[in-house]
Amino acid sequence: MNTNRFETFFDAVLAIIITVLVLKLAQPIAPTFEAILLLNTNFITYAICFLVIFILWYDNHNLFQVVDEIDNKVLAIYAIQIFAITLLPYFSTWVVLDTNSVVAETMFGIDFIIISISYILSIYAVFRANPYNCGLCEANFRSVYKYIPLLISILGFLITYTVFTPGIYVCVLVSSVFWLFFARLQRPDKGTTDRFEAFVDAIIAIIITILVIEIPMLTNGSWEAFLDIKLDFIVYAVSFLVCFNFWNYGNNIFHIVNKVNSKVIWSTGVSLFFLSLIPYLTTFVGLNPNSFVPCFLYGLDFIVVAILLIITSNALKSSDEANIALQLTLDNNKPFMVTIVLVLIGMVIGYFAYPLAIVIACLASIITLWIISYSTKNR
Repeated sequence: MNTNRFETFFDAVLAIIITVLVLKLAQPIAPTFEAILLLNTNFITYAICFLVIFILWYDNHNLFQVVDEIDNKVLAIYAIQIFAITLLPYFSTWVVLDTNSVVAETMFGIDFIIISISYILSIYAVFRANPYNCGLCEANFRSVYKYIPLLISILGFLITYTVFTPGIYVCVLVSSVFWLFFARLQRPDKGTTDRFEAFVDAIIAIIITILVIEIPMLTNGSWEAFLDIKLDFIVYAVSFLVCFNFWNYGNNIFHIVNKVNSKVIWSTGVSLFFLSLIPYLTTFVGLNPNSFVPCFLYGLDFIVVAILLIITSNALKSSDEANIALQLTLDNNKPFMVTIVLVLIGMVIGYFAYPLAIVIACLASIITLWIISYSTKNR
């Protein structure tokens, strides 16, 4: 059985789940740093789930670069894995709402264990379906290290039921870190960038569509009601451009990219994590347009994404040093530095005078980046 359609389906499910997670994040009770810090468990849980899902995609991406075919047993195991993954947003929200609930901790832990076991079983099933595939053996997918996250998660149950209720939550966090480390041990840099590009595109597309869900509905059918939420539409438009600009950058770069390595994938993954927070921060700003903290966090997220784009650009250059066109295209990071400086200026203005100046600075940064890119191409 050919793997192409399955890979597309698997990636689509993961892309949807990884972006739907942000909808479960609660808004702060006030536009202050203190209120944000009260939600630390929410953000940590969100980061854990995002990391777990991205690791699963990364491992699957590496695995299927060297897999020729799969059978019904592989599909059955992956069906169980996908089922468990789809429950992550639900159980993670439950844990956040009641961190001292043994039942919530247990269900969250069981879901993670099912994901871990199905992941291990899927690897063995793939090996059985490809008994003469030398690439699988060389990639070391059956390393004993992959059992460590599972064992740590099981240890969490012992801790939860004896001395510390959030033990499962903590152990899942530790397991995710170990899983991240071991995932990097399997890095067959083969094949094209098509699947990676498609996965990134899917995530960005879903983030863009989620944005509109966060716009509050009108209270009535009058122009006054529409004008009451004009700032929500303005922030939505800026957020749309931020996400589209991220996609456009990848679109312009990857048509000359021949290959990527793990550094490119993971720097992009971290970028997607911060980009996925845009819908949340858009709502936060829309609810509190005259407060500094929401606008500051929005601008900070923009800066982090810009910095990560610089890191990704450098990773791309090192991953394909023989690609002269790529080296020349990515030779200048000054446009990104200009955008960062503009947002920093907006933060200063926002702090002393007008908070929304930060959002306006983000918009100005995108326009500036487009102007610089256009002028560079036409030299």
